[in-house]
Amino acid sequence: MGSSATWISSAVGLIAGIAFMYLGAKAAVPRMIVGARDPRLLLRLALAGTLIALLPALFLSLVVGATLGGAWGRQLLAPYGLAASGAPLGLALGIALVFAGVVLAGTAAGIALGRAFLHLRR
Repeated sequence: MGSSATWISSAVGLIAGIAFMYLGAKAAVPRMIVGARDPRLLLRLALAGTLIALLPALFLSLVVGATLGGAWGRQLLAPYGLAASGAPLGLALGIALVFAGVVLAGTAAGIALGRAFLHLRR
């Protein structure tokens, strides 16, 4: 796999990861904060968790997501003679999924922390 294919796949993976993260947060966060005594606090803590998770998400997506995604993409498409095409596709998908997953985990951790705080304050 050429160097330019790696860079392009990484960029596409990060952009797709941001899109997956946005769509996941848009669907999940309102459901997680509905009915809370202080939804503004939960929303702020969700944002804080998201911001804190961005740097680890970038690192993990480029190291773990790229490595596993590239290898899986190559192995899945190798029987069809497309191993060289499978690696960049898997690389982009691995980066996107790991990035979105780590950031959404940070968002959920912020909400969980807020719920615990509100429960203790009761």
